[in-house]
Amino acid sequence: MKEIQATREAVVQPLLEVLVERDELKRKLAELDAPYGMAFSQAESGGWTAAELLELGADEPVKRPKGRPRGRRAAAKKTTPATASADSSGGSPAAAVPTQKGAAGAETTVAGSTSS
Repeated sequence: MKEIQATREAVVQPLLEVLVERDELKRKLAELDAPYGMAFSQAESGGWTAAELLELGADEPVKRPKGRPRGRRAAAKKTTPATASADSSGGSPAAAVPTQKGAAGAETTVAGSTSS
């Protein structure tokens, strides 16, 4: 029984060594993804097409550099409909302010008016 276990351990040892080396190579390759994507993108910006680069032996990059972030204009468009609906009510913004409970003089007054 001990012979069988010793044989199994001896046979698997080369595989374990290759697995360690393979994991190290995967890590190194992953570190190159971002610079490779940047270089590929720069080549395309320089006039090369993806098809031409593929003919040279380059693969499509796993990670491409991120594009320009969206500007404020896109965010402003999203808030415009909410603002428009509040303005279309026709009332003044002060009309939407609730009154306090227990406030002296429960009567409503208009700004700029005097009560006698």
